[in-house]
Amino acid sequence: MKRGLFIVVVVVLAACATAGTARADGDPASDYLLGTQVFLPFDMKLPAAKQQELTSIVRDANKSGYAIRVALIASAYDLGAVTSLWRKPRPYARFLGAEIQFIYKRRLLVVMPNGFGFSWAKHPSSKEYAVLSTIPIGTGAAGMLDSTVTAVQKLAIASGVTIVRASGTASHDGGSPDRTLIILAAVAGLALAVALRLALRGKRP
Repeated sequence: MKRGLFIVVVVVLAACATAGTARADGDPASDYLLGTQVFLPFDMKLPAAKQQELTSIVRDANKSGYAIRVALIASAYDLGAVTSLWRKPRPYARFLGAEIQFIYKRRLLVVMPNGFGFSWAKHPSSKEYAVLSTIPIGTGAAGMLDSTVTAVQKLAIASGVTIVRASGTASHDGGSPDRTLIILAAVAGLALAVALRLALRGKRP
């Protein structure tokens, strides 16, 4: 446990040292999705079990062969410096896909209160949008999350992929996720994103 906490502290300090650079680059989701499969706003009021439901379905989808990453955008604040794309899920999905494509080039799902956005570099998205058009966005944070879970499941099915659920997904504390691990994964993703961007900048003439 002490070793785990030490790692968390080290990663947090590394991320904080360069947090200004990350924020200046654009939106938070583009940093976190470089190292994690799901972006959830920090101020999104959701039960821990609900968050675990989404992260586990996305994880299992990827393990089953349906590569996808997901960004939930609940407010304009979640877009960082690109607030002009608020309530524009389709343009934002294209923007976000371009932001992370030097690390991740596969499917990307964006969820906003007014609809879905989908992006996959060099692939048409008409089939995915046909599927997404049948899924209403639920009300509030919990409704958005439930709609996102449904969207991931239906998109996988439409592509001929059966999501094999891992056994024992509801494990910690009777079903609640280990919050330390969630924080560690999120902060590690941010630290990785900052390091990669700084490295790329250093290579520019």
